[in-house]
Amino acid sequence: MKRILVLAFTVIACTPAWGQLGIISRAVTTTMDVRTKAEVTADTEISALAAKRLLDDKKSELLGVAVLVFAQHVVLAGAVKTPEVKKRVEEVARQDKRIRSLKNELLTGDVGSFARDTALETEINANLTAAKGVGSVNMRWSATGGRVVLMGVAQSQQEADTALKVIRGVKGVKTVVSHLRVVPPRK
Repeated sequence: MKRILVLAFTVIACTPAWGQLGIISRAVTTTMDVRTKAEVTADTEISALAAKRLLDDKKSELLGVAVLVFAQHVVLAGAVKTPEVKKRVEEVARQDKRIRSLKNELLTGDVGSFARDTALETEINANLTAAKGVGSVNMRWSATGGRVVLMGVAQSQQEADTALKVIRGVKGVKTVVSHLRVVPPRK
């Protein structure tokens, strides 16, 4: 399969307000994406459908939840009020049969700050974009109270290690939970 050039984007409606600034800054960058056009389409549909289901479900909450999707792997990040809501959000998101794996990294309780989390995500975006040897378009991240959840694909262990080092070097990052998969480039 060949690599394709795509505009890195995420459906803004699927993202909590505190993460939209980081997405907008990523949306203006074009770069090589390791996914095929079909994978990009599937990821966009999974993300949009998860957001719609969460909005429609009266027992879950979308605000505070980031649905990170890459190559049909999903990570739920952010924060919700209770363990019951955390479980419900996962149940609702898991309904899409195209999802290859789902990790629930949602925190419960009142954690984070809209302004601090947005600033942290923006700084991570800038640092990863500038980092030599890191294809940040193949990665997704969300910050909540200094805890960064990272997922996506690195094309080598060195790229994964560099991305983690860059994120850990950002002021305000307390911990990093990585769901980064190392997948060598397709030939």
